[in-house]
Amino acid sequence: MKNRHAQLILLGFILVLASCGQSPPKLTHFAAINERFETVFKTQDSKQLKTISQLFHDRHEANNAAAEFEYLLDLTTRDGAERWRCSPNGYCQRRTAGTEMQVTIYRLERYRELYDLINLTAH
Repeated sequence: MKNRHAQLILLGFILVLASCGQSPPKLTHFAAINERFETVFKTQDSKQLKTISQLFHDRHEANNAAAEFEYLLDLTTRDGAERWRCSPNGYCQRRTAGTEMQVTIYRLERYRELYDLINLTAH
């Protein structure tokens, strides 16, 4: 019984660790739209998409940020598409259709690197 209890604790610990290291979703398409609503970057290249996904998902919540959104990012996975509005200083918020309000704002940790890659001017 004692051994079984230890195995269950170990299994729980392994599951917690496994969920902490989740990789970002695999993108199938990406597009960046600048403040003039011009598409400045599009790709379906798997290497570029992997890098973009890693840079975009390296973020944390920053709900009290005063963000002036100027850019749009379209991210597509096999599960569907999302549009994000982003600010020149690295804040992003998912756009939603209809009555669903999306209020969570994120700060991209490496936004300058991402913006350089996708041809957006970072301030």
